[in-house]
Amino acid sequence: MSTAQVLQALARFRASDTQMHQRVRATASLGENELRILDFLLREDRDARVVKPSDISRHLGISSASTTALLDRLERQGSIQRVSHPTDRRSILIEPTSQAEQEVADLVDAFEEHAADVADALGDDGRAAVLAFLASVSDAADRIGVTERVGSYA
Repeated sequence: MSTAQVLQALARFRASDTQMHQRVRATASLGENELRILDFLLREDRDARVVKPSDISRHLGISSASTTALLDRLERQGSIQRVSHPTDRRSILIEPTSQAEQEVADLVDAFEEHAADVADALGDDGRAAVLAFLASVSDAADRIGVTERVGSYA
């Protein structure tokens, strides 16, 4: 397999992943950041971690005002609920509703289950190679634009 074939496969995956998210968004009538919020909340909920609005702001890299507007919309749609923090009365937590589970989690879970089956079939060496490749590509993506931006302001 050539490097060009690997890069073509990566590009095809990125396009397919984007299209899948667009279909999920359309099915659930969600914007991009709303889907990202629900995906984040559902993952954190599965891991029994609590989520504050500030966690969502950090995760999305947006302001608290923008986060509040998105949460208001999701709450009106019945996808999230705000609940009181059990130990800090000044704080609220954000939780996904069962409606969000039905609309979003079921679709995303179907993909993740299939991807897990594919990963299982790779064996240890195959999974190690994929992990190393994805980590390196992610690192490269994280670096793009960072040094150029810093250098252009000097």
